Amino acid sequence: AWHWHPDQFILGAELEETDEAYLLEFDLPGVAKNDIVIDVTGRRVSVHGTREEKERTGVLRHSTRSSGSFSYEITLPSLVDDQGVTAALDGGILTVRVPKSNDAKTTRVEVK
Repeated sequence: AWHWHPDQFILGAELEETDEAYLLEFDLPGVAKNDIVIDVTGRRVSVHGTREEKERTGVLRHSTRSSGSFSYEITLPSLVDDQGVTAALDGGILTVRVPKSNDAKTTRVEVK
């Protein structure tokens, strides 16, 4: 389940599962790489950070843009290899790849 707080803006997020890994995608337009913190603890992945408001010279009359902090937490269905987690920010989309732990992969057992 996704968790967020009412005072934070809600971003699009997606979880995809392959045989080897979980792929998390977050829509983070306007967020800089160094404003994102990703923590993996056991099966729990949390992504949090801030989106800064841009400097203005004029008066802001109207905006539907969200700024401020964001925070996501998700507990994945199986054990993961927290040492192998990778993250990339490209075109406003953050992709976090969380490999499944060897212990969590399905092993075919031969009946003797």
